[in-house]
Amino acid sequence: MDILCPLFVQVALTFILLLATGISRFRSVNSGAVKAKDIALRQPNWTQQPTKFANSFHNQLETPILFYLLVTLLLVTDKVTDTLIYLAWGYVAARIIHALIHVTYNHVLHRFLIFIISIAILAAMWVMFYQNVSI
Repeated sequence: MDILCPLFVQVALTFILLLATGISRFRSVNSGAVKAKDIALRQPNWTQQPTKFANSFHNQLETPILFYLLVTLLLVTDKVTDTLIYLAWGYVAARIIHALIHVTYNHVLHRFLIFIISIAILAAMWVMFYQNVSI
């Protein structure tokens, strides 16, 4: 069950970014920086900070789904190992760093490098799972 801890942290990260997106958008409209009519139909007229939060939130709905699926399969097949738990924590740590870069200074190269690291960890986890499961 230790594999669930990093999964819960990843879920928490997603909810935190969703909440931050909402708060940031509310503040933008409330301050007058954005007019409700200019974003009512999902037009891309948000100011920079709400856009950063929203983009980071949406990013948490992309590759992490492969992480959620893998953790579920690991539990169902009883193939959780200590190595996979460590890798899961590494993946989630990389996702947190990626989100922090995304919502702060947003340097694309830095964000891309940490994204590649997270993908490499996730791919390694999938390879390890595949090698240990009987088909």
